[in-house]
Amino acid sequence: MTIYALSTVQGQSGVAIIRVSGPLAEEAIFKLTHKKLKPRMATLCKILNSKKEALDEAVVIFFEEKRSFTGESVAEFQTHGGEAIIRSVLRELSLIKGLRPAEPGEFTKQAYLSGKINLVQAEGLGDLISAQTEKQRQQAMMQYGDETSNKYLAWSKEIRQCLAYIEASIDFSDEDIPKDLLKGIKKISKKVKEEIDLYIETEKQNDIVKDGIKIAIIGRPNSGKSSLINYLSNKNISIVSSKPGTTTDILRSERTYDGVYVTLIDTAGQRKSRNKIEIEGTKRAKKESSLAHIRLFLGSNNEKLPFYGLDISPKENDIVIINKSDLKKKHKIRPNLTISLKNHKKLAELEKKLKGKIKKIASVNTGTLLAKERQKNHLLYATRALAKISGNDLEIISVHVRDALLGIDSLTTETNNEDILGIIFNKFCIGK
Repeated sequence: MTIYALSTVQGQSGVAIIRVSGPLAEEAIFKLTHKKLKPRMATLCKILNSKKEALDEAVVIFFEEKRSFTGESVAEFQTHGGEAIIRSVLRELSLIKGLRPAEPGEFTKQAYLSGKINLVQAEGLGDLISAQTEKQRQQAMMQYGDETSNKYLAWSKEIRQCLAYIEASIDFSDEDIPKDLLKGIKKISKKVKEEIDLYIETEKQNDIVKDGIKIAIIGRPNSGKSSLINYLSNKNISIVSSKPGTTTDILRSERTYDGVYVTLIDTAGQRKSRNKIEIEGTKRAKKESSLAHIRLFLGSNNEKLPFYGLDISPKENDIVIINKSDLKKKHKIRPNLTISLKNHKKLAELEKKLKGKIKKIASVNTGTLLAKERQKNHLLYATRALAKISGNDLEIISVHVRDALLGIDSLTTETNNEDILGIIFNKFCIGK
């Protein structure tokens, strides 16, 4: 079957790309242009309907089988991006017998089935398309490129070496087998297990890249929390008022710092109250505080106890701030920084400190990170098998080595499980 779809964003644009993949791709070009094109050569053609009326003038490219993204013959129509043009071209393609509209991710699925990419690369491509920050793009590119696949293939190669030793011992016992056979197998399996265990730990770092760093602003009422989140987010998301208790719920604002996705969280002012709304707001503030990667404790310069009632036990990535430096000092607190949101004093220094914390958290691991639950499950299966390698019975050891190899090879190699393929490729947009 030959499939077709619009591969660019729906709606008016300068250029739209419509792709056709399958054995009838070249026929589709001839039907719409009445031309036979040289492969991989961009050609300006009139796009004609079944009545030989011109629909548009477009750049058309034909990619022969095995030399396209999908591994099949592919036709690419680069038309103007008017909606009427796109509808007309898609309608003409629908009239060609043997063509049907593509399903979500079907082009990429075909690339996988043709051996052009493996499952890890397919997952990486999905993440690359949806990447919103520079860090997300970098990680997705490592998955889509060779870095992650090469890591898995290296583990597979080492486990296969163990299996080769075992097979040689069982089938060719009279041959010259290494004296420290068991020792070598256990050494390799231990090394691979330790590397997999460390890699599984990088899932936490990937969650930071994917979901971002949470920064909670915590303080008593009227300490300037709303003004601070408005400043840091570069927009007025929170009401600023001299009346205490204005913020009673959690407010969030998203932005990026040096390519890292960040969620700024303005919490309700924490104080003793009989008001049920304020009590619930305080409860939620404490929960956000416990989940945040960075906490900004904000107190007022004109209060004797700027953090009274707060559980202020700063962690490594927290910043203790005193606001309202323009007012008379009444406290004995030694903060990390004293600022004035009203007069914009020391705010640049605050952002510099904040960026330093963000960079530190986001840069714990600069290599490829564990990004998918499917991959994690296969790695856990492999590491559990490797953990069972002990004793001197080579036949039993062989079973565990084979199980470990199955888990690792399942990360990249072909699978016919339609449920797994559906989970991976149905997340793609139509046209990809």
